[in-house]
Amino acid sequence: MPVAKELNHRIAGKQVPFTLKVAYTGCPIGCGEPMLSDIGIMKIGDYYDLYVGGKAKGKDAEVGSLLMEKLTSEELYETVEKIIEVYSQKGKNRETFNKFLKRNGRDEIREVLHNF
Repeated sequence: MPVAKELNHRIAGKQVPFTLKVAYTGCPIGCGEPMLSDIGIMKIGDYYDLYVGGKAKGKDAEVGSLLMEKLTSEELYETVEKIIEVYSQKGKNRETFNKFLKRNGRDEIREVLHNF
């Protein structure tokens, strides 16, 4: 997926409080990997749905939630870059992205992204 390659190129090497796992799928029916990642992207038709906060390991594992839907590729790049910037600025040292979202709330993250 060219969009996944471009996004990886844009976010690679960004400083964050803890390692981020980003996953992509072009088939929302058969692949759950994006739902269990910090940031998950599902290509649906010509658009992209963005999920955040998945956690694949531990007894408190959980599925990520839909943050934004029907994004164009440019909107996706911009939004993910903003999410990483907010996490970089407001995340605590060694704080996982899942914990960061729980501490700040998804609605607050949406608001920050809107005003960023």
